[in-house]
Amino acid sequence: MLLASFTWSAWSDNGGSYTVNAVVPAPKPTKQPIITSPTTGQVFDKNPVDVIGTCQAGTIIKIFKNGILAGSVICDGTGHFKLPIDLVVGRNDLTAVPFNITDQEGPSSPVVTVTLNTPPGGFGYSTELILQSVNYYRGVHPGQEVTWPIEIIGGQAPYAVIVDWGDGTSDLVTRLAPGLFTMKHTYKKTGTGYLNTFPLIIRATDAVGHTAYLQLTTIVAISIGSNSGTTAAKPGQTINLLVIWPLWIVLLLMIISFWLGERREKHIMQRQMAALA
Repeated sequence: MLLASFTWSAWSDNGGSYTVNAVVPAPKPTKQPIITSPTTGQVFDKNPVDVIGTCQAGTIIKIFKNGILAGSVICDGTGHFKLPIDLVVGRNDLTAVPFNITDQEGPSSPVVTVTLNTPPGGFGYSTELILQSVNYYRGVHPGQEVTWPIEIIGGQAPYAVIVDWGDGTSDLVTRLAPGLFTMKHTYKKTGTGYLNTFPLIIRATDAVGHTAYLQLTTIVAISIGSNSGTTAAKPGQTINLLVIWPLWIVLLLMIISFWLGERREKHIMQRQMAALA
């Protein structure tokens, strides 16, 4: 998967400027993921439940339960995914949907229908407390702050929320009421594993011991030409790479972009000279 973009700016002799933009979009997912576990008809007594399957390597897999986002995970280099999710009491129609990092959607998996029995009460996982997010992944560079909006639904206040950022650090957040709140973190290094990602794991516990689970994905990749990158850019040039592969495509586009810009500048100067003649 590749997403590369850059801007090349230059100044003309008459004080004007021009900018040439080039983008290499990530390919749209084409392979349909398949949920291999659980299987239709299975019944569970508690959360979370591992959703396992096959997928197109490099895509971001969203798992939906009854049409609601339940979490996200990267499809690894072997073409597999595994994501623990919370089910709702009763029927759960599960689907896996692949996306690329420009949010282009691929073909959905066949639906798998499972059931969660009503919890007996007391301590343990319960759908009385739910964690949700409108975002399924975030992408940042090392040294930049990432923000995650998370919503607590149901349960009984106050809430203790443990956030495992995936880089060996964690935070404990106390919330006095349900609703939307924002978590912030700065990664000091690039992500690990396939596509430089960190799993973001959020666990919440309410005042009576009910708990909820949500796993999302953070991509932490190198930037060339930014303050967090390792290679300095030329004046007026910015190159952002979320996934640096293949680099030669980006370099080729840079050369073409600059050449086109030079031709445009030459034509402008010729027109100006003709107008003065």
